[in-house]
Amino acid sequence: MEHHHHHHSHDDHHEEPMTPEEAVRSLLILGQKALDANDYEAAIDAYASALTIGPNETASLSLGSLYARGLGVRKNYLEAARLFHQAELLGNVMAGKLCGKCMYDYIHQGFDGRRPADLYAAMTVFVTMVYPEAENSGQEIASGLFAIASTHLSKEEFVEAAKVFRAGAEFANDGFAQYYLGLLYNAGAGVQKSDLAALYWLDRAVDNGAGDIAVQERDSALDALRRAFSAEEFNAMMGTLAEWCEEGSADVPADHDKVERWRELAS
Repeated sequence: MEHHHHHHSHDDHHEEPMTPEEAVRSLLILGQKALDANDYEAAIDAYASALTIGPNETASLSLGSLYARGLGVRKNYLEAARLFHQAELLGNVMAGKLCGKCMYDYIHQGFDGRRPADLYAAMTVFVTMVYPEAENSGQEIASGLFAIASTHLSKEEFVEAAKVFRAGAEFANDGFAQYYLGLLYNAGAGVQKSDLAALYWLDRAVDNGAGDIAVQERDSALDALRRAFSAEEFNAMMGTLAEWCEEGSADVPADHDKVERWRELAS
């Protein structure tokens, strides 16, 4: 039986390390089995291990969904969004929608207690963590806030819309957020109606490229004031707006660039 060890030669390939592809495949199978057994911790380990080997759509999507639902791990919309975006970059369109939903849920944690500045800060964290490859993070922050505010607007949730538009208008200096915030002040929707605040935000929207429609709205807001008030009253109102821009008010941030603008209109 001196040849005995040759009988096992067909098993030799088990000694060789698995290729990365094989390792990922077996980890994905392991993860799916764990999911089927509701063993979420084991699923997380398997998918996370697969991702240490390299980018993988299935692992990112599955792990993201465990983080989004808080299964086997503390619910974490930021980490879920990061993982969904990885799957989106690999061509998964649904993952992009899931990433957007996580963005919405992340920004709405403790929403009632958050000020516009807090929402802007949260969106900054989100963009930094989730889209590290973004060429222009400022643009991503602005469009993220705008998407969320628009969702509220479409549901006629005006108070929420106004707060998120304010975050984009004041801190991301987004012309489109400024435009919609101006319209909300004009209508008294979600904010106390204020012709002066409307004028201020529409004027900034014009500066920041919100286009012809913003110019029309701004000019008609000015015309309406000129028509409704005497020259003396109109001048006094421009003086008030200049003071707001010097000091800052609830509706208008301190904005020294604009002080002269209103004083010139008053003269």
